[in-house]
Amino acid sequence: MCGSGIRAAVCVKEGAEVAGGNMRREQKYGCAVPKLVLLLASFAFLVVAPVHLAPVYGQSQGQPEDKTIAVFGQAIHYWDVGSGPVVVLVHGLGSRKEDWLPVLEPLAQKYRLLVPDQIGFGKSDKPLLDYSVQTYVDFLNEFLRQLKVERVSLVGESLGGWISALYAVESADGARLIPMEKLVLVDAAGLKQDTPIPNLNPSSLATMRGLMEAVFYDTSWLNEEALRRVFTDKLAAHDAYTVRSFLGNPMIVTERLDDRMGKIKTPTLVVWGKQDKLLPLAQGERYGAGITGAKLVSFDKCGHVLPIEKTDEFVAAVTAFLSEGAPTH
Repeated sequence: MCGSGIRAAVCVKEGAEVAGGNMRREQKYGCAVPKLVLLLASFAFLVVAPVHLAPVYGQSQGQPEDKTIAVFGQAIHYWDVGSGPVVVLVHGLGSRKEDWLPVLEPLAQKYRLLVPDQIGFGKSDKPLLDYSVQTYVDFLNEFLRQLKVERVSLVGESLGGWISALYAVESADGARLIPMEKLVLVDAAGLKQDTPIPNLNPSSLATMRGLMEAVFYDTSWLNEEALRRVFTDKLAAHDAYTVRSFLGNPMIVTERLDDRMGKIKTPTLVVWGKQDKLLPLAQGERYGAGITGAKLVSFDKCGHVLPIEKTDEFVAAVTAFLSEGAPTH
């Protein structure tokens, strides 16, 4: 869901508490999945990159079937689970679809979830592009078009939130995009920010630790072993070019939404961690005030990884919002 171009594997003791909330003991997509799947979405400059801490498990065990589709000639890997209205879970920079595992099973009970590895990340192809937010909007729309989706709700975390919000802006401007039903922004990037940020593409243990400490409210899990595993996974991700290309692309400055979020007409829920150090709550309040009719919900004792540190509360808020106004059968 989130991030800074990092993926990490951290095994935690069964039943351990994470930031004041007990993770589910079992999940449909893997009792083998330990209690901590850390998806981060970190913001950078006006941007976000997700840091990902996934559990250690076999790639095929405890996960939905991996599917592949060609989008603009590039292989995009994705999951397609559940049934009902279509909801796309849009991860952030440096992240991958596994980051959504904690919320997958409960949301799939009511919705058809499409969960892609975005271009440049996860198992999807990694072409040498000058990545921009528009790149991801274009790939997202074509992904939906290829799957013949007629209407969609977007749940975007960090950079994924920026992508989803820009998609909504362009939809309101009359772009030929798959029509939207609802929009959920999760600690979303996309607005100007002056707060200093850590290195979002860390290349040392020290810079990795700094990023972890900036992203999580609770860092009690961050011992030396966990730090080394996070760093090891970051190096194995092979997405550093994508992260660097995106963060260094001057086009992203023109893609900020400060003056355009008011165009969004899609019903919107904004959810935020009150202790988010990368994208402070003030950013969420700006989204909440700038989008007509938007509802803002914030969670205490929570940093930039809301679906991880407040899993149950996140699922409850998103499910309630997506269900509002839905036809009854």
